[in-house]
Amino acid sequence: MQLIGVFLILLAVSLFNVPVLTTLWRHSFDDGTYSHAYLIPFITLYLFYLLQNAGKLVFRDRLSLPASLLFVLACLALFITSTAQISLGYWCALLAVLISSINMLYRFNKYIVFPSLFLIFILPVWGLLTISLQNISVKAVTYLMSFTGIPTYVEGNFVTIPAGVFEIAGGCSGLRYLIVALAISSLFNFLYIKNIRKALLFFTIAIVGALITNWLRITALILIGEYTNMESSLMEDHNTFGWYLFIPFMVLLFWWGNKIADFDLTRVQAKQTYVASSPQAMTLTLVICVLALSSTSVTRLFAPTPAENMLTSDINIAIKPQIHFYSFVQAENTASTTKLVYSFNGEDLDGKPSYYDNSLIPNDWQLVSQSEHDKDQLIHISNGAKSALILASYAINGQHYASLRAFKITRLKLALKNISQSQLHWQFIPCTRYNCQGELQKLQANIIN
Repeated sequence: MQLIGVFLILLAVSLFNVPVLTTLWRHSFDDGTYSHAYLIPFITLYLFYLLQNAGKLVFRDRLSLPASLLFVLACLALFITSTAQISLGYWCALLAVLISSINMLYRFNKYIVFPSLFLIFILPVWGLLTISLQNISVKAVTYLMSFTGIPTYVEGNFVTIPAGVFEIAGGCSGLRYLIVALAISSLFNFLYIKNIRKALLFFTIAIVGALITNWLRITALILIGEYTNMESSLMEDHNTFGWYLFIPFMVLLFWWGNKIADFDLTRVQAKQTYVASSPQAMTLTLVICVLALSSTSVTRLFAPTPAENMLTSDINIAIKPQIHFYSFVQAENTASTTKLVYSFNGEDLDGKPSYYDNSLIPNDWQLVSQSEHDKDQLIHISNGAKSALILASYAINGQHYASLRAFKITRLKLALKNISQSQLHWQFIPCTRYNCQGELQKLQANIIN
C-alpha cells in the first residue's frame, strides 16, 4: 500500500503539472545529454519499494505542521515561477513539491528524501555547468597535448594541429559523463555504503574519474585525427568512442566499491510487519487541494486565445526574427518598415520572449552593433551590401523594456498577480546606406515610431 501511495503522488503531481512535464520532455528526455532520463522514474520507484520492504516507508498518523508548511511553500514557489515562466525555477519547484508531498504523507526519515531527490537527474539544470566544464577541458587537453610532441595551438575552444582544427564544443565538456557518474555513485552510496568517509571518497573518485575520462577521450581523438590525417570515422562520430573509455572505468569503480561496501539496503527487511494502512484523510485532502491550486495544468486552461484577425504563424513573412512557441503574431508592413508583434499567452511555458533559442536577428543577417534607444534595443545588422536597423522591446502588462533582465524582474513581480501574458515588439528598418546614418537621425528625431 505504501508504494502505491508513492506512485499515486507521482501521478497526481504529473497530471497537475503537464505543462512543466512538456518542457522536461522537450529539454531532457529528447536530449542526448539526458538519455538516461527514461530510467530515473523506475529507479525511484524501485528505491521506494526497497524502503517499503525495510519498513522505512510508513504513513503518518497525524498531520505534520512543519511538513505542511514546507509543502505549501513549495507549491507557492511552483505557482510563482511557472507564472513568471522561469525554467530553472519551476523545474526545481516541481521537484520540491514532489519531495514535500511525499514528506506530507509519510513519516520523515533520512531514507525517504533520496529516492525522490534522485529525480533531479531528469531535470535539465545541469547545463549551467557546460561552459565551466568546457573551459576546464580545454586547459586539461592543452596540458596533455604538451606531452605528445605535436605542435598545438589553442585559441578559445579551438585546438589547431598540423592535420586540422578541433573544436571542444559544449558536447565535449564531459557533462554527460559527469551526470552519469553523479547518478550512479550517489545511488551506490545510498544502497551499499553507510560510512560517510567511504561514501565521500567513492563519490569524489567517480566525479574525478568521469572528468579525466573525458579529457583522455578528447586527447585521443586529436591524436587519431593527426595520425590519420583527419580521415578516421571517429572524426564524424566520436560520442561512442568515449563510452569505450568510460564503461571500463565504471566497472573498475564498482569493483572497488564492492570492496568497501559496508551495507546492503536491498537485503534489509523490516523487523516487524507493518499493517498496510491508508494516509490520513485530512492530510490527503490538503495535498490534493494545494496541488490543484498551484496546478500549472489548470492555470494554462484559462490562457487567452487569439482573435480571428491575428496571424497564428509568421511563415509567410520574408524578413522576421527567429521566435519559437509564440501564440500569435500581428504584422504591419509598409514600404519602409516591417512591424511584428509576437504575443505569448503563457499556455506553453517555453512560449516567452526570453526563450533561450529566440533570436532578434533574421536568418542570413549578421550583427554589426547593438545598443539601447529609449525603451527599445537598437540593433544594426547587415547582409552582404545590405544594411538595416532593428528596434525590439519586451512588453508585459503594458510596460516596455529594452533590457531582458528588467523584463524578467517585472515578470516575476507580476506573477504574484497571476499575469503572464507578454509580447515581443520587433521592427525592421532597411537602410539606404550601410552606416544607416539617415535612419538613425530619424530615430533620434522620433520620426519613426
